Amino acid sequence: MCIFVPILTCAYIFIKPMRRFLFLFLLAGLTLPRLAWAADEPKKFPAVPDSALLHHPFNKADEKMFRNPDRIFYPETWFHFVNGNVSREGITRDVEAIAQSGIQGIQLFHGRMSDDVWPGTEEPIECLTPKWEDLVRHTATEAHRLGMRFSLQTCPGWAMSGGPWIKPEQAMRHLAYTRTDVQGGGEVDISLPIDAKEEWRDWRDVYVLAFPTPLGDTNRYLEVEEVRADDHQQEWERLLKEGKDFVMPATQPGKPYRFSLKIKGDEEARSVEFNPIDNFNHDFCVQPDIHVRILADDQVVLDSDFPAGNWQDSEKSMTFALMGKSSTTYHVEITNLHNMHIRYMRFLSAARGHNWEMEAGWTSRQSLPHPLQRRGVSSCLPAIPPSLGGDGGGFIHRADIFDISDKMDADGQLHWEAPQGQWTVLRIGHVNTGRKNGPAPKEATGWEVNKLDTAFVTYQFNSYIGRLADGPLKGLLDNMLMDSWECASQTWTRHMREEFLSRRHYDLTTWLPAVFGWVLDDREQTSQFLADWRRTIHELFTQNFYGHMTRLAHEKGMTASYETAAGDIFPADPMEYYKYADVPMAEYWQPFSNFLANHNYKPIRPTASAARMYGKPRVSAESFTSFVLTWDEHLSMLREVANQNMVEGVTHTVFHTYTHNPDPDRYFPGTSFGSGIGTPFLRSQTWWPYMRHFNTYLARCAFMLERGRPVSSVLWYLGDETEQKPDQYTPFPEGYKYDYCNTDALLHRISVRDGKWVTPEGISYDLLWIPKRGRFLPETQERLRQLVAQGGHLVLEPTPNSSQREGNLEATIKELGLKPDVKFLPKAQAQAELPSSWEGSGVGSWLHRQDEGADWYMVCPKQEEAFCGTVLFRQTGRAELWNPMNGSITPVATRQDGEYASLDLNLCRGEMVFVVFHHDKVKS
Repeated sequence: MCIFVPILTCAYIFIKPMRRFLFLFLLAGLTLPRLAWAADEPKKFPAVPDSALLHHPFNKADEKMFRNPDRIFYPETWFHFVNGNVSREGITRDVEAIAQSGIQGIQLFHGRMSDDVWPGTEEPIECLTPKWEDLVRHTATEAHRLGMRFSLQTCPGWAMSGGPWIKPEQAMRHLAYTRTDVQGGGEVDISLPIDAKEEWRDWRDVYVLAFPTPLGDTNRYLEVEEVRADDHQQEWERLLKEGKDFVMPATQPGKPYRFSLKIKGDEEARSVEFNPIDNFNHDFCVQPDIHVRILADDQVVLDSDFPAGNWQDSEKSMTFALMGKSSTTYHVEITNLHNMHIRYMRFLSAARGHNWEMEAGWTSRQSLPHPLQRRGVSSCLPAIPPSLGGDGGGFIHRADIFDISDKMDADGQLHWEAPQGQWTVLRIGHVNTGRKNGPAPKEATGWEVNKLDTAFVTYQFNSYIGRLADGPLKGLLDNMLMDSWECASQTWTRHMREEFLSRRHYDLTTWLPAVFGWVLDDREQTSQFLADWRRTIHELFTQNFYGHMTRLAHEKGMTASYETAAGDIFPADPMEYYKYADVPMAEYWQPFSNFLANHNYKPIRPTASAARMYGKPRVSAESFTSFVLTWDEHLSMLREVANQNMVEGVTHTVFHTYTHNPDPDRYFPGTSFGSGIGTPFLRSQTWWPYMRHFNTYLARCAFMLERGRPVSSVLWYLGDETEQKPDQYTPFPEGYKYDYCNTDALLHRISVRDGKWVTPEGISYDLLWIPKRGRFLPETQERLRQLVAQGGHLVLEPTPNSSQREGNLEATIKELGLKPDVKFLPKAQAQAELPSSWEGSGVGSWLHRQDEGADWYMVCPKQEEAFCGTVLFRQTGRAELWNPMNGSITPVATRQDGEYASLDLNLCRGEMVFVVFHHDKVKS
């Protein structure tokens, strides 16, 4: 319509005066309705680049876009209100400075670090009040005035989704139980206690179950009467006999800590417990590097690494099952590469599940080899002794479990005619986990909402994001952000029994003792149930929280972005929940020396792989977060950090953080986010006038990293067990890149075309690799059968004793005529029949993308190194160096040797270039 207005206006000049009145009436009728509509329509700020911009034959337009990137490729920033330190004039000054730097969006949080009042704060504001709403609206209005997207975190604070409106019964829930042992053979009339001292725990009964007390299950820890140690005799003795903790220095190579202990009495130990992983050493909880070996007399009963945990793994013990001969004397060897804090080491005569805390979904930990060799185990472990077998009394026989819930009255009094024998009665309920959103202002802090129930999730959304979107932020809220998952895990919701039955097709009631560590019938059947249990929790987290929150945001016209959580902090598929995100997010930290720079702490590859499996063009990252705030950070140092994380898969930068400064004129020393976290991106920074150059560098990189499609050789199948994400430092042959693939993507998004494994968006892989894994679902095996029959190249390692209940992958592979013992290892490249896309480089950090007409590589030296040498590319065609520092494009000579082109590169530390190979028949 707008194009006709100037035409009609020109016509107005040339028509007769007598007809001008009628003409003006017609013109008004055509234009005024449109102008009124345009005034009311909010401006849209897209979350990701348009597909037409990213996918087309590589040509001169790409050169122009690289030199002068579109605004959509520029970074965004987090924008923090801290405590009540907010002013209208300061907001305007901050948002204008952000816009002038080239940043294309702000993502607002309101956190609390202390109660200090900062200069420029006339009167501290209270969160959630009308004055607060007015200032939040002012922030969004200013952002839109300056052409920037506006995002808001899902609750006050940054973790995770809760607030003062959430009641205890709407909060995250955990299963809980109390145990009462009774003598049968008559009427039992006894009060069953609950495990909820505080009223806010809000105990709700679920079941009362009874079963014959297993052999040795005394509900107490064994007493140690004698300890002998080679070193630290006093410390070991106080730990084992008195329960007093100590910090153990790292062991020397070849010199483990050795000590012996004697159990008091004649009871044998069947399990051993250690304190939670994160308690040992917070910096190394994701890579504990601890090994324990226990012998009963001269027979090995345990030989295991400590499983990798997570930085919130601080509540549940770590249990190992002891396998071997009966004994009361044990010899222990412990090797630890880092200092570790041992808080307790406790022996039980009761049989408990091996690593049951992980298998039951209480925390996310690395899986361990199963004692029945389900995943393969060290040959030093003997067969299961009768005392621990299903017929030896050490386990619960599920057929002997009685549901006596109807025998307990409303006051918790049990009236039950108990059969002969010793019985264990569990009063099972569920309680508020006690997690709160934060760190938020006091007035905006409350319980974290139940993540597994869509009704409660809807209530949370409507109480904050939805209310603001319909009220003070109407037409201004572009994106809902779900930041840091800091609420551990959840193991129950009010409809769990129904959800489990509909998804797994059997009842969970008599299996519930396994969630508390008991072994039912045998270890394999118990582990099968717990795999189903974790899978159900994963589906509820994925669908009822992330999926539902995103649907609610979309209904309000918002996009959704969220960070790493599943498979990291709580046990779930680390990829599937990202299928609902418009923009999947990861995070990375600086400096490299900080423990949080460890990719096992903050993994990027699962997020990047999920984006590729689910067709998401952008992988954002909370960028440059830090606990090492020194105020000497500079852009050159930050550039190297960005390069190393972009190579991992990040395409889009979101700065952590810009802290709101309420004083428009105060510069020294400037505000910082709690004075101890985050890199200070501030208008008062000495290098702020140069931020536009840095942002343009990042925008050029984003364009090249989102343009076209990624190239990787290997699709790494994670398997059907719901487990922690893989070790991010797993050795992989040089010259290969891989992406992870999960069950959902394999079943619904992966196909085979011309022998390649292909996504709907055209990303292709030479082979599917399946390392050692546990069970495979029948539908997975059927899908693999179909895809391999269509020509897909599959490489796997054997998985001994796969479950017959869920099918045997080896049988499937045998049926397809493949060798089940093929291994994909550095020395087996010829066996894998996979040509390398990159060889002999030594440069270390690289990635590869392509589109019709060109292939390009991002190349930078290894972390904290420079590079000078020859690099080989499996490419032909004329080559150019595209330099994101200045936008220059320079032809470069290569030497062709068959299908490989060699190129001499000299890169300083922190430097990076894109090597572009054109396939347009133009001579180089």
